[in-house]
Amino acid sequence: MQSPGVRFVAPMATPAAAALFRSAGAEAAGIVLLEGHARLALQAADAALVASGTASLEALLCRCPMVVAYRLGWLTAFLLRSLRLVKLRHFSLPNLLAGEDLVPEFFQESANPEALAAALAAQLQPGPRREHQLERFAAIHASLRQDGAVCAAEAIAGLIGA
Repeated sequence: MQSPGVRFVAPMATPAAAALFRSAGAEAAGIVLLEGHARLALQAADAALVASGTASLEALLCRCPMVVAYRLGWLTAFLLRSLRLVKLRHFSLPNLLAGEDLVPEFFQESANPEALAAALAAQLQPGPRREHQLERFAAIHASLRQDGAVCAAEAIAGLIGA
């Protein structure tokens, strides 16, 4: 049961995902389903549980502390492990870009409700770890931008001979 005053918002990537959440009783449990405004939700959130991929990059760019989870089909996961095809230490974009354990990652069996809830609760705690994470998010964001608008304008000017 959630604490008074705490709201859980679940941005929905697709109408099908929203229908699945509704059928599971998310709204009856007090979860607000938000369709089409994921960035706004990330900007307002104190922390987020996100899937690995572009959602984790978007959370980083919004400077939203996060926990990243990823689950594959059992056969795919079995093959990846058996054939030792995964050689990366990290799988989430924030950790790959940072080159360090910046955000908690959970893969396959470790992405269970208890572990995710504990990691998300830890992300909500103020302190040096959270501050470091937010500082690194800002630095990564700045490094990705690299004055993109100026570079684009210069490239276009060069093409048109200005």
